[in-house]
This record gives sequence, C-alpha cells and structure tokens, in this order.
Amino acid sequence: MLKIVSYGLATAMVVSMLTLPANAAPVQYRFASEDIALVFCAYVRDNDTTRLQNKMRELRIRMRDVYTSIRCNGASLVQFALKTDSQDVGSFIVRSVTLKDLREAGDFEWASSEGYTNTAIGQALKERIAAKN
Repeated sequence: MLKIVSYGLATAMVVSMLTLPANAAPVQYRFASEDIALVFCAYVRDNDTTRLQNKMRELRIRMRDVYTSIRCNGASLVQFALKTDSQDVGSFIVRSVTLKDLREAGDFEWASSEGYTNTAIGQALKERIAAKN
C-alpha cells in the first residue's frame, strides 16, 4: 500500500513539473509568513554569511530574488547590515543583489548620508555603483 502511495505522489510531482512553462518569467518572491524574513534579518544582525547562504540554498532562492521583499526594522538588508556593523554579510549582499535593486533601495545614498562610506559595505557599494557608470 505504501509503495502505491509513493508511486502516486512521485507521478503527480513529475506531471506537475512537466506541465510548468519552460521559459517562465522570473519570480518575485512574496513571503506568506514573516518568519523567513525574520530569519534573514537575524542572520544579517549576527553577521552569519554561512547560515544565510545555507538557508537560501535550503529554500532554493537567490538573494536578488528576495532583496526588495525583505525589510528589517524598516531598512533594506544592506542598510540593516550597516546599522548592525555586519560587514561580512553586508558585503555578500551587495555582491549578490542587482545594481538596479541597490539603486532603487537608495542604499549608497543612504550610506553616504549616514557616514558609512568608509566601511567594507560602503566600499563595496561604491565599487558596484562606480563600475556600472
């Protein structure tokens, strides 16, 4: 009986995967639960790049897909990393996010106005912005 149920579930999964469009548009992630965003904020606060990467791998998502959806205490992930002095994870996020999203969030302008340009994250932001100008 268990074999039949297992085969049925496997067949249903394969059929559903095959019926999805091959060239679907990029997905903009919206979290049904704030729990995932809270976990991401905690990893940024703790400056834990490894756990952040492992969680993204586990969820099969990329930072560029969720960056605009996550706010930590009203700030973007980069701004939150700057506020909490999480230089390693902040630099990782700057490298992982699209330049368009960084510009739209106003991260470089915010970092400049708050005096964070001499930090590792501020330097990474400056290099990303300057490289595309």
